[in-house]
Amino acid sequence: MKILYVSSEVTPFAKTGGLADVAQALPEALKALGHDVRTVMPKYLSLAQQNIPMDSVGIFTVQMHNGLQGAGLSGAQNGSVPTYFLENDAYFNREGIYGQADGDYPDNLERFVFFCKAVLECCKAMNFLPDVIHCNDWQTAVLPAILKSTYGVYRRDPFFQPLPKLIYTIHNISYQGRFSQDDWSILSLPRSYYRHDFEFYDQINLTKGAIHLSDAITTVSATYAREIRTTDFGFGLQDVLQRQKDNLFGILNGVDYREWSPEIDPHTYGIHYSAGDLTGKPQIKTRLQNEYGLPERDDVPLVGMITRLVEQKGIDLITECAARILQRDTQMIVLGSGDRRYHDFFEWLRRSYPDRVGVYIGYNNELAHKIEAGADIFLMPSLFEPCGLNQIYSLKYGTLPIVRLTGGLADTIQDGVNGFTFFDFKADAFLDTVQRAIDVYRQHPELWKKMMITGMGQDFSWQISAEKYLAVYTKLLAINA
Repeated sequence: MKILYVSSEVTPFAKTGGLADVAQALPEALKALGHDVRTVMPKYLSLAQQNIPMDSVGIFTVQMHNGLQGAGLSGAQNGSVPTYFLENDAYFNREGIYGQADGDYPDNLERFVFFCKAVLECCKAMNFLPDVIHCNDWQTAVLPAILKSTYGVYRRDPFFQPLPKLIYTIHNISYQGRFSQDDWSILSLPRSYYRHDFEFYDQINLTKGAIHLSDAITTVSATYAREIRTTDFGFGLQDVLQRQKDNLFGILNGVDYREWSPEIDPHTYGIHYSAGDLTGKPQIKTRLQNEYGLPERDDVPLVGMITRLVEQKGIDLITECAARILQRDTQMIVLGSGDRRYHDFFEWLRRSYPDRVGVYIGYNNELAHKIEAGADIFLMPSLFEPCGLNQIYSLKYGTLPIVRLTGGLADTIQDGVNGFTFFDFKADAFLDTVQRAIDVYRQHPELWKKMMITGMGQDFSWQISAEKYLAVYTKLLAINA
């Protein structure tokens, strides 16, 4: 099977969130299953600054609404997967990926319409006709409409016959790609597409169009696939998704255990451990406590958090309950960045409890590994969470998660089995769950160890997820075969 995986960001070349990690790991897992997989992304300024060796593939033009634009195509290996980079200095030779500190780039619609058109033209440059084109999030959401209209109906481009099957993955439906209807001409599509597929309260909604025009829609957990068909979590698209429910599949993201495993982790002070020999975990905890000036106490549960400091992640529950959690003779280490008000809160918390709290505002991959390995408890009380990865990392490291039952958190954590759960997004429900975890840690160490070993033995590898994606691809290719 020939698969083209289209993403606006791919690890390690460009990353703002979990999409980049998926765009690296899933194609590699599909490749390992014997398929011809290629990934394509924009060539941002940051790639040029990394001095990545690339092979030139070709130069071609892209018809935009205001004339022809040039595009360069180059390639490099990302592990086992060939990755291609689309170059246009006017659109991508910028400091940020989607914007800068003062906001999104005002021409983002034009930038990513160009990207989608260039992706289809680069297939010709590579002489690669995919069986499946797999699109991800709003930056690629106009591609199905362009393929089906421009190449399938109005131009009947012989290269794209038969048309590839189109998959669209929603990683977080709160980001939909909404733009003024006055910008419709940028899409170069007939006006009928706006009325039937893209119109959303007098705006262009790219995700709505992709839901209508893709052959299948996937999202990153089974529970999230159900949640986004409800008013609470659909962000206005719940009715559209409900009508497409037979073509909507929830497939849990996998994790890369080559990167996240306590048995081989290069970031944990040179100390390793496993489910069969847990002696290294308390040693890492001690080193982590020492690094943050916390008393080196085995009897104190160390609570870890690695998160974006934004409302979605349930930080309001943390701010309401943090002092009361610390007053239960616990310690806490927080790693993350986001909204200024949350930065200020955690800095205040550290000053108020200097012998109980460590805080790092920013991104630090090495510290993230140390927290996963050294903490006893991991907090993840998200308001909503399409998939979540840190709770899965925590399982592998024997660090028991406390999560709210939403999205992928509900699909991975079982109360009293491999972690602790609550449902009501209320401080009392959250605090009660934290207290239950503390009680088990202190009063029932054998049960705690059993839960640790259970979590460490679970398999959330990408191979399992890749096989489920292949089942969707195969089902679509069997239609009209």
